[in-house]
Amino acid sequence: MIYFLFLNHPKGEKLYKMPSEKEKMARRYFSSGDMIESDVEIKGKIYRATIDYGVFSAMTNFDCFNCLDTCCGDAPSKFSDATRKLILGNIDEYNNLTKNIDILEELGYERKSIEESIQKDDLMIPEDHIGEEIELCTCAFRPNNSTTLCSAHSICLEKGMEASDILNHKPLICNLWPIEVLAEEDLSMLYITLPDDFTNGFTIEDYYNKACINYEYGTSASFKRTNPEGFHKNDYRPLIVSYQDTIKNSFGEKCYEKIKKKLIEEEFVSEDEFYAERQQLIKRY
Repeated sequence: MIYFLFLNHPKGEKLYKMPSEKEKMARRYFSSGDMIESDVEIKGKIYRATIDYGVFSAMTNFDCFNCLDTCCGDAPSKFSDATRKLILGNIDEYNNLTKNIDILEELGYERKSIEESIQKDDLMIPEDHIGEEIELCTCAFRPNNSTTLCSAHSICLEKGMEASDILNHKPLICNLWPIEVLAEEDLSMLYITLPDDFTNGFTIEDYYNKACINYEYGTSASFKRTNPEGFHKNDYRPLIVSYQDTIKNSFGEKCYEKIKKKLIEEEFVSEDEFYAERQQLIKRY
């Protein structure tokens, strides 16, 4: 098995290949739990997926503007042509947010070679400076001394893009995080879940220190001691509500409706919870 969302990661197989012990745990879990099967449409391709639908009722609060985690800690994927075009077309705003152009110019690069790097290099900066002079993801920026956000996402919002356009300009792994997608090596079946008490042994992310998907931790005194702002109890919503636009545009409308219907049938969520509110995807800092 492989970690599907990491297939395009710069570190390649050493990151996306699932260790054998974790694969055994994952196979046991997906063969014994309550699952549904559905076609999912990802980036224009249709895949068959086994979906751990219950996790979509997990209480979540993606309060990125008050989060101290560096979820953008490294470059998650080789960037697409859509991302490169967005950055080159809004290069001054990109530099205002990230300071990447200024950093490279201080290192002696000419503007032309910097733009060529954005066009050609996997991570849009010369390889020698990844994780060195330019830390975190290439697109990451900090609006203050603690929060980390995405410059590509910010530029999309400033341009008034709809949810589907925003998602098209960002790596799939960033759009879906912290949803995890495992897969057979031949991609004949995907397995969709979320880190929690039952899956944490084989997921990449650690459920126990993620306030956005761990309600008990996010509302605990120990978390509030180091993260006093945001993550209010009343702001937690079921994942399928928080990520409506993301799920629809990343997995397809039919997949979203199938998960939603099953959750309502099983009384994991109620229809009343699907009221109109601003999705996390289009909130501004």
